[in-house]
Amino acid sequence: MKEKDKTDFEMKVSMVEVYNESIYDLLKSPNEVQEKLQIHKKGKELHVPGLTEIEVCSTDDVIKVMTVGEKNRTTASTKMNTNSSRSHLLLRLVLVSYNSVSKTTTRGSLTLVDLAGSERISRSEATGLRLVEAAAINKSLSALGQVFSSIRENSLHIPFRNSKLTHLLQQCLGGDAKACMFVNVSPLDTNVPETVSTLEFGMNARQVALGKATTHVTKTT
Repeated sequence: MKEKDKTDFEMKVSMVEVYNESIYDLLKSPNEVQEKLQIHKKGKELHVPGLTEIEVCSTDDVIKVMTVGEKNRTTASTKMNTNSSRSHLLLRLVLVSYNSVSKTTTRGSLTLVDLAGSERISRSEATGLRLVEAAAINKSLSALGQVFSSIRENSLHIPFRNSKLTHLLQQCLGGDAKACMFVNVSPLDTNVPETVSTLEFGMNARQVALGKATTHVTKTT
């Protein structure tokens, strides 16, 4: 039997939102108390204790999990959007393979991020809680832009900890991963300022070089 035929695979999915600079589990049961999650360092990797991870075996399984997470995401109506996302969403798929012949474990992950759009308060006319949410969104997007700039300039210090969003994305932008960004803009001329700002954000990200992605393999003795 070929060595590859002795390999077992396991895939797990998790989903969180960064809402008002706090991390929440989007896959937690509605009957469970929703607590703020913390980021811990485990070896060279970041770890979020208490985060729900669901094992999946097919595309349909992943879609079902995503549907649950999207339903639990924080949204609200504003003057500019009747169903505005008030948080950043991060979906992470972790694939682990174990080869019983070589006694090696290979681990990889894919993180999909849906960033909430930046808001001009003068246009959204946000007040109260909506204003607090908008400020948190803008702050975290600004922190992400600062991370892009620091990586591009090869700075000795990359400010990943300036926001929960960038802290969660540290492994995705830390040097041994690959990243791809899509930016969405409005075709309306009334949204030109937002369009220009979004394109500038994308151009900043486009100039970032992360280096060569690496494979994470450990051997069991």
